[in-house]
Amino acid sequence: MDSIDAGLSPQRTEYLLPESMMSFAKRLLPVAFLAATGAAQAGVLDLGAAASYNLLSFGDFVASGSDVEGAVAVAGNVQASSYSINANNRAANGYALVVGGNLNYGNGSISHGDAYVGGSRSTYSLGFSGAWQSGVSPLSFSDQLNYLSNVSLSLSGLASTGTTAAQWGGLYFTGGGSGVEVFNVSGSDLASVNWASLSNIAAGSTIILNVSGSSAGLSGGTPNVFANYNVLYNFYEATSLSFNNVGVYGSILAPLASVTGGGGQINGNVIVADWNSGIQVNANRYFVATDIPGFTLAVPEPRQYMMLLAGFAIIVMMSARRRRQPAHFRKV
Repeated sequence: MDSIDAGLSPQRTEYLLPESMMSFAKRLLPVAFLAATGAAQAGVLDLGAAASYNLLSFGDFVASGSDVEGAVAVAGNVQASSYSINANNRAANGYALVVGGNLNYGNGSISHGDAYVGGSRSTYSLGFSGAWQSGVSPLSFSDQLNYLSNVSLSLSGLASTGTTAAQWGGLYFTGGGSGVEVFNVSGSDLASVNWASLSNIAAGSTIILNVSGSSAGLSGGTPNVFANYNVLYNFYEATSLSFNNVGVYGSILAPLASVTGGGGQINGNVIVADWNSGIQVNANRYFVATDIPGFTLAVPEPRQYMMLLAGFAIIVMMSARRRRQPAHFRKV
């Protein structure tokens, strides 16, 4: 008889171990399942490492004759001329510019920080007093892309707290009067109007604009009404965005989108797939991390949780099989 069976009757020994395993497994499996599929981070919405950058592009960056007032991070190549970066001294962990690919930059400036370049570097007539860095990138673009894509998708599933209506060339936003407002807007409606009106929205609220459609953009006076709020435009489906002669007050989350257009300004964080635009990006109104009711984000956990789940499933099956065996085969 095994030591665990000492002092117990054969009949009791047959069922104690399997039933204990079953009970323990039943308590553990939901935990392991949640861990394997993703731990729920309830509530707080933030932009992760991207929150420190005025502009983050997961592809290339092409621009001339304008500026980004804060720090810039580009996973691909940068081609810029007559351009200014980080004039407002908003470096991200000491970096004014992070480039994963090649840099071709002339007749411009990089201020108040170092610059990292992962590929080749070609500069001319460039005002730069920092240090050129290479080696390991200070920013993991792949991690940020995974994280921010999950953020964008998760936000798109939030229940709206208010309504929108496109009428007479404008957009009417009617909120629920809470500190956080979520609106669903079609990209076609947003691109077709040139003014907007707000009602029943508390001063200083956080506003999430979930914008649908593969193509979208902003023009005219539509975004001006959001100047006094903590705003995030979530272009969760857009693959192309155009900003023309517009003043955008709020941050842009569009991890799939290529941006074109010019004229005007964006005030906030800008997160896109590719940038080919002359619009100015100002280092103010960065999105402030906020508790968003109903917001959860699945964060992948290490693979050992899946292994743990599989292991206990095997134990449970073996235990159940043992209980079904004829009595003369059981170990007592």
